[in-house]
Amino acid sequence: MEQLTKNVYTETKIRGCDPSIVFTREGSVFIDTAQWITNLLEMREFALEKGPIRYLINTESHIDHIFGNHWFAGECPVIGHENLINSFFKIPPSFNMTTYDYSVDVLRRQDPKGLPLMPKEKDYILNPPTITFKDKMTFKLGDHNFLLYYTPGHSDANISVFVPEEKAVFVGDTVFSGCQIWFHTCNFDDLFKTLDFLGTLDVDYIVPGHGPVVDKNYLFQQKAFLHEWLQTVGYGMSKGWDKDECVKRINFADRCPVDIGQDEVMDYIQTYNVMACFDYLSAKAGKQ
Repeated sequence: MEQLTKNVYTETKIRGCDPSIVFTREGSVFIDTAQWITNLLEMREFALEKGPIRYLINTESHIDHIFGNHWFAGECPVIGHENLINSFFKIPPSFNMTTYDYSVDVLRRQDPKGLPLMPKEKDYILNPPTITFKDKMTFKLGDHNFLLYYTPGHSDANISVFVPEEKAVFVGDTVFSGCQIWFHTCNFDDLFKTLDFLGTLDVDYIVPGHGPVVDKNYLFQQKAFLHEWLQTVGYGMSKGWDKDECVKRINFADRCPVDIGQDEVMDYIQTYNVMACFDYLSAKAGKQ
């Protein structure tokens, strides 16, 4: 794992989200869980060597952030936004497989050593949040304060976890650093507001949902990329292109790679990003 501060560790070099650990004098707090079982168990062992695991926080409900919740069942409370339960452990219908089968497929292809450790579907514990909040939640553990904010945009259940003592904020998929961004459940208005809010926090480290850790300057780059997507699709619409034509003609695949281990979904991302932009712009035009 990458050590950001004396007490903060994150993992940015595996498939799935950037799972992280914050250590306090009274135990550790996990933020999201790894999608590879072998890495997940290594992280758990690393944390338990230093003391008890006190909380698990899920920044969103998408599978790559909550896959490992099973391995925390009965050990600590799980915290998340109140909307998270509505989409917990679900993948888009367009994937044409169950969420469990999707997880097994990922393990088979990319973490084969972890496959024997995967429980059967009937024994798999989803372990959704038992502590939820609406707008803001705070708690203190040891000398550390954890400020949890509702920061929608990527989805309607996204939160950010600000730890002021470490000058770090964990933002989930609000930020994709150096890799393709996903709009498949995006609300653009909320996302721009969230990015502006994150810019007000006193932080040195922004731990994204995917990609390397960044500082606050990256927020400008993320907003610029969002605008570029919308402007490009908007230009196509101004030429009279319908949604299918925009999907056919607009593609940002050459701009940056997908996150680690997800090469097979590049076309999916491009298609659904264009569709999301088209639908958003169409709705905006309809309100004028």
